[in-house]
Amino acid sequence: MIEKVSSAIERYNMLEKGERVICALSGGADSTALLLCLKELGYDVFAVHVNHNLRGEESLSDQLFCERLCKKYGLPFKAVSVDVSEYAAKNRLSTELAARELRYRELERLSGGAKIATAHTLSDSLETAIFNLTRGCGLKGLTGIPPVRENIVRPLCECTREDVEEFLKARGQDFVTDSTNLIADCSRNIIRLNVIPELKKINPGLEKSFKNSLFALKEADGFIYDSAKKFLSPLPDGSFDLSGADGAELSRAAAEILLRGGVEPSFERIGAVKKILRENGRINLKKGVYLRSVGGKLKFERDPVVIPETPFCFDEDAEVVGKKITVTKISPFDISRFNKDELRYMIDISRIGGKYTLRSCSGNEKIRLPGRGFGSVIKKLISKVPPEKRGEIIVISDAEGAVFVEGVGVSERVCCGENTVAAVRIDISDEKEREI
Repeated sequence: MIEKVSSAIERYNMLEKGERVICALSGGADSTALLLCLKELGYDVFAVHVNHNLRGEESLSDQLFCERLCKKYGLPFKAVSVDVSEYAAKNRLSTELAARELRYRELERLSGGAKIATAHTLSDSLETAIFNLTRGCGLKGLTGIPPVRENIVRPLCECTREDVEEFLKARGQDFVTDSTNLIADCSRNIIRLNVIPELKKINPGLEKSFKNSLFALKEADGFIYDSAKKFLSPLPDGSFDLSGADGAELSRAAAEILLRGGVEPSFERIGAVKKILRENGRINLKKGVYLRSVGGKLKFERDPVVIPETPFCFDEDAEVVGKKITVTKISPFDISRFNKDELRYMIDISRIGGKYTLRSCSGNEKIRLPGRGFGSVIKKLISKVPPEKRGEIIVISDAEGAVFVEGVGVSERVCCGENTVAAVRIDISDEKEREI
């Protein structure tokens, strides 16, 4: 199996020799084999386990197994916990899709720019192709799981489940089994447990035959994608002009645009895109995300983000809407050390009192900036921010109103002056957390 993995990495240009790579480790046979393969091939491997908290003690047991496995082989390891059930209910998603979104979000957050390796095998790709076929799909859907997608690589893409089990058996390495995978209670499990075994009665070399078919399917899909590329460059306003697309080009372009919106394309969804292109209109892709068509042009629309009112303390950092708020105490304070641009983000500690909250700006509220002599409407101060992003601008307020607005500055009533003894500086960044 090592040879197959090495060959796939080279064929699809997945990784450079010795490159650092994040291994998505569930503890199952596939991800355990992937971890060991990457280590044996000399890559700088860091394992991340995402605990979905769906199986109680079994979920915790899987996490502990992963931790012990990495300790055994001297590999760095991090576990993160997510609440899939809550996320699924809140975003009206299936448990499987919610788990996938949260898992990839955490892997990306922790990647530090490194490639992310997932343990999808040729067997998984076959199951996906059959699943796509049963619900209706285009040519791309029949190609299964891509070996590479952006910064995600799948080194086991040419290995079967049997390859994985033989590899682990030869090394005397155990693994965990997700009990939910053994119950035919969802589409993928039905395909894995019932459909594939029946097909193998017809052709025991099913995966090998599928692999041979994949080359022809991918060649054809690649040809159509190359033709559809000319419709996939966004215009200055972020829209896609599909007015000249037709037939296979249109279907392929629509599928790619759906993917960019975070939605898996299906026959029905591609059909819905074609319909709004003909008639103009808007479709809901997922919660808060829409696709609108006007005159043959498609554009994503999103519900504006509104920051819920949250208590805030100037003694500690905070995070909201993916942004980090860093509070730095400056004491003793000497106003001569700072220029005007620096001072507009500093607050005199002696002027801080009462309860403070984080929120979005409200209505036509104003803030009186230092030296202005009058109050300014916050919405006008942030008018250069795209309308759909203005709800993400952080406002810190007290009982009297706004004392700080992101990108604007602090209110005159809390600003620093000649007599300031100690101050706090507010810094806001939306950079992804880098823990590795």
